[in-house]
Amino acid sequence: MRIRKKVFILFFTSLFFLGSLDHDQARALTTTEEKKLGEKILLEMERNVEWVRDLILDHYIRQIGETIIFHAGPTPFEFKFHLIKHSEPNAYAIPGGHIFLTTGLLALAENEQELAGVISHEIAHVMARHVAQMIERSKRINIATMAAILAGVLVGGGGKASEAVATTAMATAEALALKYTREMEIEADQNSLRYMIKSGYDPHGLMTFMNKIYKLSLTSSPKIPVYLSTHPAIEDRISLMGNLLQTVSKSEAPFRTAGNYEKIQARALVEDREPRVAVIHFQSLVDEGSKKVEAYYGLGLAYRKMGRFDKSIEAFQSGLTHHPQDPDLLRELGIVYFLSGKPEQALSYLEPLLSISKEQEADPLTLFYLGRVYQELGDMNRAGSLFQKVQKKHPEFIDVYYSLGSIYGRLGQKGLSHFFFGKYFKLKRDKKNALLHFRTALEGLERGSTEREEAQKEIKELTSSP
Repeated sequence: MRIRKKVFILFFTSLFFLGSLDHDQARALTTTEEKKLGEKILLEMERNVEWVRDLILDHYIRQIGETIIFHAGPTPFEFKFHLIKHSEPNAYAIPGGHIFLTTGLLALAENEQELAGVISHEIAHVMARHVAQMIERSKRINIATMAAILAGVLVGGGGKASEAVATTAMATAEALALKYTREMEIEADQNSLRYMIKSGYDPHGLMTFMNKIYKLSLTSSPKIPVYLSTHPAIEDRISLMGNLLQTVSKSEAPFRTAGNYEKIQARALVEDREPRVAVIHFQSLVDEGSKKVEAYYGLGLAYRKMGRFDKSIEAFQSGLTHHPQDPDLLRELGIVYFLSGKPEQALSYLEPLLSISKEQEADPLTLFYLGRVYQELGDMNRAGSLFQKVQKKHPEFIDVYYSLGSIYGRLGQKGLSHFFFGKYFKLKRDKKNALLHFRTALEGLERGSTEREEAQKEIKELTSSP
């Protein structure tokens, strides 16, 4: 409720400051301008929505997105995917290649093909520069207002306060042309089907998801699904897509799943619900006799989120009796042993996973917690090597920079220690501490080193930004 209230206040406050876009924003945006605008809007939205920062979910979504982007063709943008905690299914793109999905979307999509359809559709909007075109039409809106409107739309539903935010945000978005046109939607549908075929996904996935949204809109509830407010003309689109699907070829590439979708849904549910509610949900599945791995997986995650490490261990171990050697259960069991102060037991579960999957292909959460285990056991070099692998795979993962800063501090490499602490505080939007660490890093980094040049660049950017 606190976050929704904050969105509500910011949304109405910012309406008083409606001005015009500056000269550069009023005309068609260049890709460079679109990237800069996207970063500004992202900064505003970070203050107004509740983020889900989970390495497994981020890794899964990014794998799908990167597969589609690879087959979509050259793009001037570095796409970034953001997961928001909210039960209302929605997806939206902002300038510069930032794509937002809600936890409710993961719950509604039945499988990876449907989720890939939604992601492909949003990528198609970005590739066609539809977001930039909307901004060009919306000449009377400033960045703070735009961010507040988009945040209001994204968190629509789920309580009277947030419904008021969403309703007003959607009305204002429509008045200021911050919604896709019918033509934009059809173009994105056509292109997304093409991307899916090239990527190995079943193009019917997008249509089956759209049918779910359409059926949701026909329920007795008077509230229209938020997704339809920004993605209009769904009946026409379903009809046109049905005709298109009769003429398209089958997927051109073999389908390679990004992961077990039922486990992904279980993990997203734990992020979306209060831990007690999630425990009740998964415990009921187990009590009903379900031996599905996702029931034990979700139950263990929910208990761990509650801080009930004993019950979490019990749930994961019960799951392993039915699913021996399941890598996700083994990983999570290792993590909960580490969190409960038993690094040796954690090591016995996490280390073997590297030989199963090969270290370069291991999931980032296994690598990160194995690094923490080795750090706890005093092997700083091994820990640092693992953290570096995580950082290269997921440069947006904030916690790994703190771990790297700590490791290099223990190794006596003060320059690198302060460099990574600087990166950590920059990602935390703590400009003061980021500058302090980057400036201190210069005293210990070798002249001509990549890290020194990057630290100087970071200082320049931070001091020139407001």
